[in-house]
Amino acid sequence: MDNARDKLDRLIDGALASYSGAEPLAGLEARVMNRVCVVGARRRWLAWGVGLAVAASVVVGVVSWSGPKTMRKKTPVAVVASIGPQVAPRQTVVAAVAHRADVRVKRAVRPRALPKLEQFPTPTPLTAEERALVAFIRRDPKEAERLFADWRKRTELPIEIQPVQIAPLLSEDAP
Repeated sequence: MDNARDKLDRLIDGALASYSGAEPLAGLEARVMNRVCVVGARRRWLAWGVGLAVAASVVVGVVSWSGPKTMRKKTPVAVVASIGPQVAPRQTVVAAVAHRADVRVKRAVRPRALPKLEQFPTPTPLTAEERALVAFIRRDPKEAERLFADWRKRTELPIEIQPVQIAPLLSEDAP
């Protein structure tokens, strides 16, 4: 086994020794250095792009959350006046008046907490069967206690399942 391994090692060493004499292609160093410079330049542009995006988002955030703003806006208001008894036929005069209105911009209001009930879930009214049971217990409490004790005994007993018996199928051809 060691002899075969030594032979394989010598073959590999010989093959590697023949490769070691080979020289790289001309200009390899220049190509590697150019590649390193290009990658470095790309990384710088990427860093600047990410930095500018973060700065822009911070500016937008500060501007949008700077508090309530008051904006003055000109809104036309139509004034309608009826000219009364001075003129024989009744006339309507419409005049447009420029009006300055203060408009306040409000921030979104956080929703209020929902009211909490004292008892959850909310009790529902008794059904007809439940009202009948309550009436029975009020009318005859000893009989109700006896029936519930009997029911409790029956529920504590183990469940017995009868074995399933399937009758064989008969075919018309069978003798």
